[in-house]
Amino acid sequence: MDKEKLASVNSQLLELRKRLLREVDSAEEALREDIVKPGDITSVATHPADQDVEGLDAQIAVSQNEELLLDQVDAALERIGTGAYGACQQCGGTIDAQRLEAIPYTSLCIDCASGHQDPVEKPVPGEPRRFR
Repeated sequence: MDKEKLASVNSQLLELRKRLLREVDSAEEALREDIVKPGDITSVATHPADQDVEGLDAQIAVSQNEELLLDQVDAALERIGTGAYGACQQCGGTIDAQRLEAIPYTSLCIDCASGHQDPVEKPVPGEPRRFR
């Protein structure tokens, strides 16, 4: 990848990083507000079972997703710095330019990514939800 294109990708990733940092901060603040809402009579946190748990779970999932994306963006920026950007972290092959354009923070070529997906955990009735 030429230096001009790499500089463009670096700039794009830095902008994405800024946006993700704002979103993570906003999501964390929203979670704090949902746990102890202003105007509550007590300063003791409300038990999550007493609140809209599904809404809280969704907020947690979004926050975790944003943090995962932020980690991937940071790793991509590090790969740019070390000269490893564009190389698949699993097989060592070159990641297709179209894939990098679509997902600039990817660390895997399409072949490795196809076989690398995490199995989807299905909730077990009666058990608490688990987050990674």
